[in-house]
Amino acid sequence: MLATLALAPWARAQQNMSFEELDAAGAPLEWSAGGGEVTTDGATAVAGQRSLRVTRLTADGVTRVTQRMPAAPLRGEAAPGVLRVRLTGLVRAEPAVASALWLRIDGPRGPLFVDSYGYGLEPPEPQIVLAAVSGDTGWRRLEIELPLPDDVTEIAFGVSQRGRGTAWFDALELTAVDTDAWQPAAPAAVRYLESALSLMREHSLRRAEVAWATVRERALDYARGANTPTDSHLAVRFAVRELGDRHSYLQSSTVTRALQNTAVSNARTGAAPRSPRGRRIGRLAEIQVPGFAGGTPAEQVEFAEELGHIIQLHDVDGVCGWLIDLRQNSGGNLWPMLAGLGPLLGGGELAASVYPDGRRVGIWYRDGQAGFGDYTQLRVRTPYRLRVPARVAVLVGPGTASSAEVLAVALRASPDTRTFGAPTRGLSAGNRTFPLADGASLVLTVAATSDAAGQVLEGPFVPDETVPGRSARDTRSESDLALEAAAAGLRAGDSCR
Repeated sequence: MLATLALAPWARAQQNMSFEELDAAGAPLEWSAGGGEVTTDGATAVAGQRSLRVTRLTADGVTRVTQRMPAAPLRGEAAPGVLRVRLTGLVRAEPAVASALWLRIDGPRGPLFVDSYGYGLEPPEPQIVLAAVSGDTGWRRLEIELPLPDDVTEIAFGVSQRGRGTAWFDALELTAVDTDAWQPAAPAAVRYLESALSLMREHSLRRAEVAWATVRERALDYARGANTPTDSHLAVRFAVRELGDRHSYLQSSTVTRALQNTAVSNARTGAAPRSPRGRRIGRLAEIQVPGFAGGTPAEQVEFAEELGHIIQLHDVDGVCGWLIDLRQNSGGNLWPMLAGLGPLLGGGELAASVYPDGRRVGIWYRDGQAGFGDYTQLRVRTPYRLRVPARVAVLVGPGTASSAEVLAVALRASPDTRTFGAPTRGLSAGNRTFPLADGASLVLTVAATSDAAGQVLEGPFVPDETVPGRSARDTRSESDLALEAAAAGLRAGDSCR
């Protein structure tokens, strides 16, 4: 049996990293989990007597096992300097399962997240294939790193799994790595970093608020030891976090390639694509609009036409109002959503992107076409027009983010539309993707969003009617309360009487 990996002396705040200690229910102490069956396995272990076992019965979704800790104990006795936080661990998984480590830092400048797989499409190549353990050669070692700036207050980390099946995890180690003694980055890595910084300086929405000389100097420190462009990704991620917009990010080359041909419901997590769904609620029609990102042009049109088909089916059936549910929509590509919901939008300019130099570029819908400024971004093959105009209620909440927030702004342009629920995530500013030399992409927030009247949205989108949370005696979910409030608002209108 392999020896247990040793924890760093200052890692006292980390608990149960080899999953040996259990609570009364048999779950590993100090860890929280969401989704799937999470337990320990005494028959499959590398370090100690147990490993963590995660089993999923469905292919959709993700199970994430989490531990949180303050950043200060990890810094501990480390000498002042440029620190990274490194998470390593041992992983074994069944063939249909994508297993990963994940790591997140957070503080006043916002969060920064990374995981060790791209979208769960394929597990990463093992960095180290371990020697046989009791005849099993399936274990591999994964390692991920993030910068550890002085302002980081919390670190969250753990393991995750996508796909139907079982994965095992063991011997996690979280350490602070001092890179002051490392060699400066090689010229190729420096050129790559400088190119990324140049894009940020030129295009970032908050570029005027950034102390660029300081950020460049610090980013070069974080690039120490980098020999290739890809080696300097950690330094680029540091600079992106310094923008402070909480919406920009670095997208790996693996993910960039995958998005060109693969539709997903969330561009950052790679969650599997979901189709829009419609249903009748009395004389009302509800449409659940999921996020949509990536995919081929044909897939984008297909998504828009799925929405249009749902609208047509219910329109000919004589509905008197529409419930548009965006509460589980984390954004992505605005244009398929906008073109698909076009029959409910009327026509003309519905919102706009506002750039730091004062430029205002309109977001519009006309006759099956969704557009931006002078250009059509997406069009459906057969535009549909409502037989009878009807009132619309839009449901939003904390899960509504990015382009879904822009979509809510566009929907509210109509005087016959009201919004219900809770404030959104607050990431409505527009992003633009810039390709980098190694195939990765820099996704930068470049413009704020305004409504049709010119009011710039700052922070979360706040609905017209905020639905309070449930009381201790109310067994209904908060989502149901918001839906009921929206439905009641529609039924009170003349068209539903």
